[in-house]
Amino acid sequence: IHPAGLLNSVSLALLKLTAPGVPDIYQGNELLDFSLVDPDNRRPVDYGLRAELLEKLTPQPKISFASILQAVRDDTEHGSAKLWVTRQALHLRQRLPAVFLEGSYEPLTLRGEKAEHAVAFCRGERVAVIVPRLPYRFAGNWGETLVELPAGGWFNHLSGDTVQGGVLRLADLCSAFPAALLERGDGS
Repeated sequence: IHPAGLLNSVSLALLKLTAPGVPDIYQGNELLDFSLVDPDNRRPVDYGLRAELLEKLTPQPKISFASILQAVRDDTEHGSAKLWVTRQALHLRQRLPAVFLEGSYEPLTLRGEKAEHAVAFCRGERVAVIVPRLPYRFAGNWGETLVELPAGGWFNHLSGDTVQGGVLRLADLCSAFPAALLERGDGS
């Protein structure tokens, strides 16, 4: 169940950081946590590990999205995918505060054989989010599931890909990373 748990962790982190409201983030819970109780601040946080992992996940001229995504795929022990989603979503929230404080919340149309396994919505007219749900039954295969993304050019902050709005296959949109955090425009 580890792969399904990791995928669920990524999905929930992205949802909590992009849905309406103020995200509640427990200190030290940026990576996978296999405890059976709610996290709290009584356990020591390994800040050194988080700083080391975060350095590998910070886009720079010498570090491409491809190498970051490879580092995320390679780290199944700590769950860097959750840290990557948290980093990218918080940076986008910081850069576009009005979208997340005042922007509308509109569902995106999903259709196809695995439509029930995705949640997709727009925040304002600038940000779109697509995450998998029910990952254990989903098994990572989108088949011909489609999402209707508003017109325009979109930059995926999780994969580094750019796409044009319209009817898109989730298999294509989520091929490099299992979720999408899209910004309309160039993503800068």
